[in-house]
Amino acid sequence: MMPARTAGRKGRPWRRLRAEVLSASDICWLCGLPGADTVDHILPLSRHPELAHDRANLAPAHLRCNSSKGASSGRSTTAASRRW
Repeated sequence: MMPARTAGRKGRPWRRLRAEVLSASDICWLCGLPGADTVDHILPLSRHPELAHDRANLAPAHLRCNSSKGASSGRSTTAASRRW
């Protein structure tokens, strides 16, 4: 178990893991388009800090997709409705 101050997105272990995830695929797991430039924690660190360096909890994502996801658990299962 890593100390709390190095958990998350700091240090050499994170940079190596991030590079590993992005080299495996550049398809954003949120929108399905190529060109992912960040790595997203599928289950958010705010709710699951123990999964900070778990490879199974990481997926490539675009910065915009990752930022809009925030601390939610991923893709929305309901379609957006526009009733004008």
